[in-house]
Amino acid sequence: MAKRQGDENAECLKKKKRGYHESYIEFGFIEAMDKIRAECIFCSEKLANESLKPCKLKRHQTTKHPETVGKPKEFFLRKRELVVTNRPQNIKDSFNKAGRDQTQATVASFECSLLIAQAKKPHNIGETLIKPACIKMAELLCGPQVANKFKTLPLSNNTVKDRIDRMAGNVENTLVEKIKTGPFSVQLDETTTVAQEAILVVYVQYIEETELKQDILMSVNLTGTTRGEDIFSVVDTYFTKHNIPYKNVVACCTDGAAAMMGKNKGFNSRLKEKAPHCLVFHCMIHRQALAGKHLCEDLNATLKTVVKIVNFIKARPVNKRIFAQLCEDEAHQTLLLHTEVRWLSRGRVLVRFMELKNQIREFLTVHNQKLSDEMTDEFLIKTSYLTEIFSLYNEANKRMQAADANVMECKETVDAFVRKVEYRKNKLAKGDLQQFPLLLEQSGGKLPDALARQFTGHMEKLQEEMHSRFSDINEHVSKDAWVMDPFLAKEEDVEYLQAEDELMDIKSNSLCKRFYAEHGYKRFWLVKGPGVTPRLAHHATTRFILPFATTYLSETAFSALVTIKTKARNRLDVHSDFRLAVTKVTPDIPSLVQEIQSQSSH
Repeated sequence: MAKRQGDENAECLKKKKRGYHESYIEFGFIEAMDKIRAECIFCSEKLANESLKPCKLKRHQTTKHPETVGKPKEFFLRKRELVVTNRPQNIKDSFNKAGRDQTQATVASFECSLLIAQAKKPHNIGETLIKPACIKMAELLCGPQVANKFKTLPLSNNTVKDRIDRMAGNVENTLVEKIKTGPFSVQLDETTTVAQEAILVVYVQYIEETELKQDILMSVNLTGTTRGEDIFSVVDTYFTKHNIPYKNVVACCTDGAAAMMGKNKGFNSRLKEKAPHCLVFHCMIHRQALAGKHLCEDLNATLKTVVKIVNFIKARPVNKRIFAQLCEDEAHQTLLLHTEVRWLSRGRVLVRFMELKNQIREFLTVHNQKLSDEMTDEFLIKTSYLTEIFSLYNEANKRMQAADANVMECKETVDAFVRKVEYRKNKLAKGDLQQFPLLLEQSGGKLPDALARQFTGHMEKLQEEMHSRFSDINEHVSKDAWVMDPFLAKEEDVEYLQAEDELMDIKSNSLCKRFYAEHGYKRFWLVKGPGVTPRLAHHATTRFILPFATTYLSETAFSALVTIKTKARNRLDVHSDFRLAVTKVTPDIPSLVQEIQSQSSH
């Protein structure tokens, strides 16, 4: 009897056991992998066997996924196909898929951290903004299943910092290995951050295959003084640590500070002790800036008055608002402040001042009669002249602001500037103001003799300054003028290199001549030169193509550093962020992910 009762209970349980039915797809459920439970295609929740009732399935749908209620059956079938396609078929596949998901999450973490560094954003933006935003968008567009994957993405503050540090180290090692194998030039400059830290930045220019590349080699804090020996000690320690041979350093470009250019204790003098063959250049943009600073007393007083007027208008917010109202119909509603350390500042300040001179006079008449009285016709004539000259100066300055600008290209820009000044000086001396449209308009075509003499004297002095400050560049280029056009050079021009035969080989090679005509001298020496004329090509690349002519890259890098090193982040070590923000080298993320996985396995 007991046995019969047990069989009846077993039969009853067997009857109560439910199975998956195809109609359950209308509630968003498919058969789970164990063939017993039902799995939600939206949240992957699995319901027990006893819950396989239409009422309970519908309750799950209406409470957790109300947006799917009333959708056509085809909608759920498409979702099922997506889930089944991505579902592992067995336990082994499940582990493999979990491993792949974790690897992809790590890769995504690196990629996102790289974007954070390149955008110069704080590390915590990953977990406070990027990750929540991705989860929210995935929930709305793709459903909870995809959103759950974003939740596994490691983007905490410490994780992002670790990723950035690893990528910066990888990029640095990649660059160091490249410059170990061939010649390169350096440019360096130092600046002071908002945290009163002195930071040295060093850029390198090197040849990779047949391409000229520039990138940041190092940025480091100068903990004490910033003398030449301090700067050299930091650079020398870095070279020694990374086994960078000094024989590969062919040129160095710096600004004109005594710590850099000092004859006995400057950085360059100490570098020459280690690399006697190294060429030393004073930044050509800095030279031009120094040459443009010399003004006669009268013109200097005019410039100071312009600055004084601009400062008065911009000093108080109420003045700015009133002045902006006067300029409603103009292209600009505000003036520009002048700063000595900005190369283009004077020209831009003067151009804006002359554009809004009528509004300035109207404003000063009401708010500062003393300054208004200083805006005489003679003052505006002098200001017009300064605007013309410094606009010409800015045009030349901007042409030299290129990452790969070399000495020859910058010299051509300087020569063109001097010639333009000479041409305008001669025209002005004859009373012809056609080359000075602002001056022509302001003076009515009749310039007083005293002002004409003053302006021509200033241009003559400017020419003298330019010739004086660029005399060494003229000597350097004139000796090797054949680099610009070897097909017009004479064999005697290269006797000092004992390369007459190589020059004759070039001049007789029609393919080389055609390549030179199509691509220019720089590409010619980088691509064709090494194979046809190795001695001449080596001389051309190491003395003219590789050397930096300016410290433009260092100056632009400082702008990125200002964005990163804010008052809110002034205690952080931002050198890794800084490197990734300005580098052109792509980090090897797959190798970094493998490194993390091998460390975790141990």
